[in-house]
Amino acid sequence: MIKAGSAEDLDRMMARTEADRVRPMDDTSPIRDFPKYNRPLVQVGSIFGKALGWSGSYGLIERLDASEKYHLAWAQPDSIKRVAHELWKGSRGL
Repeated sequence: MIKAGSAEDLDRMMARTEADRVRPMDDTSPIRDFPKYNRPLVQVGSIFGKALGWSGSYGLIERLDASEKYHLAWAQPDSIKRVAHELWKGSRGL
């Protein structure tokens, strides 16, 4: 039996497909995903999110914007900072 996904699940799947499509061309290493319930809390500039996965040269960051719209983007590892739970200011909806 196929389980119907929510609209949110579809948005996340489409965002992941788009992120994979626009992956930086200089990185051909495999993408590794963090376990769903053990994704590091991170900050990239002024944006708070969670690290969804990584490759040899980039990290894939998920976040919700002020209107709760889901986004995924690749970031260089030197711009990604891990943040302690008590200091993280991201959306709890992730």
